[in-house]
Amino acid sequence: FGPTPSAPASPPAPPLTSSAAQPAGDIPIIGDPIRDLTIWWSNRLSDASRAGLDNLRGGYLTPIDPLADEAIKTLYGKILLITIPLLTLGGMILGYLIMTARTTGETAYSARAVTPRFVVGATLSVLGIFLVSVFSQFVAATDLAMIGIAIPGNAVGGPDAWPAAGGVFQVLQNASFDPRIAEGPNNWNDGAWLSAGLGAAILVTLLQMVNAALSAVERLMVLVGPICRAAYALPATQRITNGWLKGLLAILVVRFAWTIVFVLFSLEALAHITGAGNPPTVGDTNALLGLATGCALLSLLLPFALIPAALSGPGPRRTEA
Repeated sequence: FGPTPSAPASPPAPPLTSSAAQPAGDIPIIGDPIRDLTIWWSNRLSDASRAGLDNLRGGYLTPIDPLADEAIKTLYGKILLITIPLLTLGGMILGYLIMTARTTGETAYSARAVTPRFVVGATLSVLGIFLVSVFSQFVAATDLAMIGIAIPGNAVGGPDAWPAAGGVFQVLQNASFDPRIAEGPNNWNDGAWLSAGLGAAILVTLLQMVNAALSAVERLMVLVGPICRAAYALPATQRITNGWLKGLLAILVVRFAWTIVFVLFSLEALAHITGAGNPPTVGDTNALLGLATGCALLSLLLPFALIPAALSGPGPRRTEA
């Protein structure tokens, strides 16, 4: 009795959609080649910058300590095996000249005048590695104190991580550009990275090459140190010792100057980064890119200005005519 109940209405069929819908603006099948090329270029710049900074890590601001380098200590010992017999032979010849020389006259005076120089040269030749280590540790301690006082907290890491643990070069490790992501605020996505990153990557790569050459020369000077310091024994060869000292001090001056530049630019860069470690605006990211490029350029030019100036000076020891 009563109306026959009707069957419930079936729900409307859902609209047909593709599970692999293309993003807006993509061309079917090939997508968006301009966007993909932009992302690829940004990634290549990031890889180049990070590789350059990683190769500078720990060996950019801190000079080489010969007592902490096993390779240098091993080769230094082998060079001493050649130098010590030569010093012994020279001492025997000098003693013979003193015993056979007359008590007065030019011959006796010359032989006795060379004796204290020979003793100083022989001592420096054998124990000079400790002197170089003291110089290196002094520069390293000065750099550590300067960075620890000037830069707050642990913003740039420790000496084994400089300059790849923050500071002015942090933007080269974090910046990139992806057109699918909005530029700023509080992120490192910046379109200026596509051009500024190229200049910074080239400069950091060149700086890495200069640092590698400087480190190689520094190791070579430590290894030939026994022979160069033994040359102080004779007035005629004192120029070799003087040149060796000037070269070593020039390298240490470059390391110290690099530290000053790194500290000054890092202090400027910290003003463009928030407490969370990100730039607050795109303008801050652009400023960080400019600071990083400027720091790399100035650091690249410093060795070519400081080393010739240091080598052209009179040197730490007066050369006798």
